[in-house]
Amino acid sequence: MFKESQLHQEFLDLEKAMRLLDMQLADALQRIRHSSSTDIIAQAKQDETFLLGELDRLMTRMRAIEGQLLQFQKTATRH
Repeated sequence: MFKESQLHQEFLDLEKAMRLLDMQLADALQRIRHSSSTDIIAQAKQDETFLLGELDRLMTRMRAIEGQLLQFQKTATRH
């Protein structure tokens, strides 16, 4: 049960981090679309690439946690 609650907490923490990444990604996309400076656009594109990688990593971990939590649920319903 302790492991399950740890996973729930980690999932909640990852959801918070995902919301922050989403906001940062939206900011980078706004800078790409609306900036007139090539330097700002280039930096925003680098930011976008980095943020997408972080978002992918985070979402992969979230799916793994969901799978583990489903295993806990299956085990609990069998007993």
